[in-house]
Amino acid sequence: MVRIGLVGSGFMAQTHLDRYRAMDDARVVAVASPTAASSFVAENGLDATAHTDAGAMMDGDAALDAVDVCSPTPTHRSLVTAAVERGFDVFCEKPLTLTVADAEAVADAVAAADGSLFVGHVLRFFPAYRELAETLSAGAIGEPGTVRARRVSPFPDWADWYADADRSGGVFHDLAIHEFDFCRWTVGDVERVFARVHRDERCQRGHSTLRFANGAVGVVEAGWDRPAGGELESAFEVAGERGVVAYESDTGVPLRFEGTGGDRDTGEVDLPPPVRRDGYRRELDAFVEMVTTGGPPPVPVRDAVEAVRLAVAARRSAARNEPVVVREVDA
Repeated sequence: MVRIGLVGSGFMAQTHLDRYRAMDDARVVAVASPTAASSFVAENGLDATAHTDAGAMMDGDAALDAVDVCSPTPTHRSLVTAAVERGFDVFCEKPLTLTVADAEAVADAVAAADGSLFVGHVLRFFPAYRELAETLSAGAIGEPGTVRARRVSPFPDWADWYADADRSGGVFHDLAIHEFDFCRWTVGDVERVFARVHRDERCQRGHSTLRFANGAVGVVEAGWDRPAGGELESAFEVAGERGVVAYESDTGVPLRFEGTGGDRDTGEVDLPPPVRRDGYRRELDAFVEMVTTGGPPPVPVRDAVEAVRLAVAARRSAARNEPVVVREVDA
């Protein structure tokens, strides 16, 4: 049984708690939140201790095996560093930090402590995206040439801090970072970014053009501009010289492959049944396995740092109205 200290009491903390409660090999035994730990524990009927300070939870609860950080992004550096320095295995929700300098500092702290940090880039764990990645890795479409990705949702109004770009990073940093990580993971390093963003009160829509090191070109679109109560929609398409592989969340066809390469037949790709389509459950299963076995984090810390670098590059490009060379972003 992996005993987890959960940091946070908002939407993502609830999302994680719901998954842990469905597991046989993990249990949340402590919750830390400066404002709502006790009410979170009570409302969820948890047999867990409540703390207003995460450091006190880590120091005072001898039952803990691991720490799961689901607090606002500006708190991640201090909380993750505190946890790894105390010897805990740590899960941290994406984005790792708001700045590259902070992300590098976290990576250094993890290395110095010889710790394990798993950053929650959850697209890697959704079956459709996983199948898409495996199709690319198998060379079924040949060398990728163009990439198109889209993620749009209502504004995340469950917490006011998302509207403050200094705290959330805005639509590129908090939403498009999913696609930035997945693009880099599946297609390769990005050399240059050119981005534009439109803001209207809380609504935002951002567009980024990516130039990959291998010559491929990508377009990432992200929006907090769907009507309140609407569903999140996402899509991803990669084209190569021998075919196309694509995913669209709103078509009822989870994954489509059209091409002449590899062993895969053209058409729809079979996926696991709906009960296994929850990427958050698959992600946290992987975290618990990491803690149990002592294996490496499924998402390397360096990948999380580079996702932050891409998000900062996009924000900087939109602010300056000019392309930004990714490797030059260091703050």
